[in-house]
Amino acid sequence: AAQFVASLQAGAGDASIPKPYIDALKIVCDKAPFRPFSDMAKVIEEDFGKPISEVFQSVDEEPLAAASLAQVHRAVLKDGTEVAVKIQYPGLLEQMASDFAVFRMFGQQIKPGGFDLTWVVNDFEVSISAELDFMIEGKNAELTGKDFAHQKYAKVPKVYWDLTTKRVLTMEFVTDMVPTNDAAKLRAAGMDPYKVGCMLSDLFAEMVFCTGRVHGDPHAGNVYCILDKVTKEERIVLLDHGLYHDVDNDLRRSFSDFVTACVARDGAKMKSLGERFAGPLYRFFPIILSPWFVFGSKIQLEDIRAAKEKRIPPGVKLKEVGEFLVGLHDTGGNLLGVLHSMGYIRGILNCLSFPERRRLKSFAKFAALGGAYEVEPRDEDKVPAEVLVPASAMAVVNVDILALLITVLAPLALVVLVLGKRTTAGIAAAILALILGTLYNHLY
Repeated sequence: AAQFVASLQAGAGDASIPKPYIDALKIVCDKAPFRPFSDMAKVIEEDFGKPISEVFQSVDEEPLAAASLAQVHRAVLKDGTEVAVKIQYPGLLEQMASDFAVFRMFGQQIKPGGFDLTWVVNDFEVSISAELDFMIEGKNAELTGKDFAHQKYAKVPKVYWDLTTKRVLTMEFVTDMVPTNDAAKLRAAGMDPYKVGCMLSDLFAEMVFCTGRVHGDPHAGNVYCILDKVTKEERIVLLDHGLYHDVDNDLRRSFSDFVTACVARDGAKMKSLGERFAGPLYRFFPIILSPWFVFGSKIQLEDIRAAKEKRIPPGVKLKEVGEFLVGLHDTGGNLLGVLHSMGYIRGILNCLSFPERRRLKSFAKFAALGGAYEVEPRDEDKVPAEVLVPASAMAVVNVDILALLITVLAPLALVVLVLGKRTTAGIAAAILALILGTLYNHLY
């Protein structure tokens, strides 16, 4: 059941999914079925070795939220401080062991197109096992708090270590949180959805391209916004730090350079760096990040038609798709997991109708910064500002050029797709699109 709930959470913020499904899936983000309080109280008493009344002054029996592995209750410490207590469902570790035994059996037997799926099961088991240790989650939360201490708009609740175990996590209680994927609720709370989108886009771009530590589960039930009581400014609140994707320095810089090449429409670099990540399917990798990155890529008209018709592009084998996924997973830090997290954030931004142009400006800025780091970004020895500022500024300008290309050429691309390559009008549109694209590449 836990795995089922977790898999549904991914669909709760994707604008490509019909709204009725999105509304239904929102429930599992933080309103999944919960356990009776008596069951959860036993977990606290077992882990602390004393009655719950000796651990907390009081604990609300009705949970604030419930998800796949745990539920959260409001509690009050002996000194009167309000806290949020995350309590793991009892018996979960034992239940997971039997579930994964079944998954491994299916993974060994089901091999579509000869593609071995056992690595997916193994990876999932490692991730879930880490999430079941709340001590790891607490440490991840503290690291992220330090990584973004310079960004006043980012907030990670404080961990109370004396009241934290492997199955119980006690954290600062944050009030008046609003889901980041609900524009109407944000406005009602006095917050600007566009500004929230900017902060969220910047925050995760900095994670991916600069810190190298990426939140592994940023669905709408884990990413909230508050209005700071002092400054009256919006702040992003990050919850659930059980799963992180740690990207090694070499991969972080290469991925940053790849995105910078995509923004600059540098076809040669897009190919050479893309081959590292996607092998023979390198031409598809840019548009996984953004459809705007079609410029400079080796995507062909037949590839676009195949995508429109929901079929595999000509010349692409199912085995190659499997190798592509394995390659992304086996890079230094599991780039496949990073792309999964980026997909969550993109889904939230889609719910806010956040402009792709602004999302790519976050990419461009932080990819330029991340690619310039010669050392780990948390080291004291930073790249000089005179190197970083022009690089990030030029990257942002390149996004504006991309926007211009999209504005001019997108209608022509539609004509080509509708009329087909064999018609005179289709050929004329394709030639005009090619000429305009070449001119813009030379001019900019």
